[in-house]
Amino acid sequence: MRCAFTVGVLDYFLDRQVTFPYVSTASAGALIGSSYIARQRERNYQLLEALGKHPDVISLKRMLKKRELFSMDLIFDKLANEQFPLDFSSFLQADSGFIIGTTDIDKGRPLFHDTFTNKEDLLHIIRASCSLPVLAPSIDYKGKLLMDGGISDPIPIRPLMKLGLNKHVVVLTRHRGYVKTSSKGNWFFKYFFRNKPELVKLLRDRHLRYNETINDLLDMEQSGHVFFIQPEEPLPASRIEKSSEKLKLLYQQGYQRAEKNFDALQQFLEQPIRPSVHESPVPPTITTG
Repeated sequence: MRCAFTVGVLDYFLDRQVTFPYVSTASAGALIGSSYIARQRERNYQLLEALGKHPDVISLKRMLKKRELFSMDLIFDKLANEQFPLDFSSFLQADSGFIIGTTDIDKGRPLFHDTFTNKEDLLHIIRASCSLPVLAPSIDYKGKLLMDGGISDPIPIRPLMKLGLNKHVVVLTRHRGYVKTSSKGNWFFKYFFRNKPELVKLLRDRHLRYNETINDLLDMEQSGHVFFIQPEEPLPASRIEKSSEKLKLLYQQGYQRAEKNFDALQQFLEQPIRPSVHESPVPPTITTG
C-alpha cells in the first residue's frame, strides 16, 4: 500500500507523457507498473482504493487457517482481473519493455521475466512477485516455486545494466537516508521455512542486499547515471495500510514529488552521458522498488 506514492509518480509521468524504453519492477511495483505500461491512467488508484475499502483483503483468521493474510484470489482474480482489468492489448502494443523480478525460493536467487504470452501468464507472474513471505503462499510457475521479487533483488536495476543501459530513473517508497535493518522475525522465518534453507538465507540477509544496492545507486547518482524520486520524509503508512485518507495522501505526495522534480528530471534525461571506449549511449529506464 506504500506504493500509492509510486502510483502518484507514475500518474504524473502519464499526464506529462513521460515514458521509458524499459521498466523494471518487483513486488507491488510489478502490479502498478503493468498499468503504467498499458497507459491506464486511473486503474492503479482504483485498485488501491478498492483494496483499502474491501473488508476481506486482510484477515487474521485466514492467516491462522490458511497461512495467508492477504486474499490473493480477491486481489488478483476479482479486483485486478475482473473489476479493474488490465488492457492487455495496450500492454502488448506499448513501446516499453517490462521486467518483473521474482524469487526462486528453492534455489534462493532472483528470477526475472520479460516475455508474457498472454494476460493470465502476466498476472500469474505479477502475483508471484507480490507474494510476501508468510503473508501469502508461494506460486508454482513452470515447475518453480516463486515469491516476492523484493526478497532476492529489492531494487531490480541489475537486469537493466546487463542489457547495457546506463541511465536510470529510480522510484522508491523509502525516504533518502533510509537504512534497512535486520528483521526481528528471522527466528520465525527459520522455523516457518525450515524446509527452504536458501529462502531463509535470503530473508536473513535481505537488509544487507538492500543497503548495498542503495549505496551502489548513490555512487551511480554521483556519476550521472541515476535519478531518484522518493519521499522527503518517512511515509505515514504501513504496507498493509487500509486508511483511504492516508492512501490518498501518499498518492498526492508522489504526484507532487514528481511534479517538483520534473525540470531536474528533464535535464537528467536530456543530458548525454559520455560513454566509455566499449559502450555507446542508450535510452533511460525506470526502476520501481
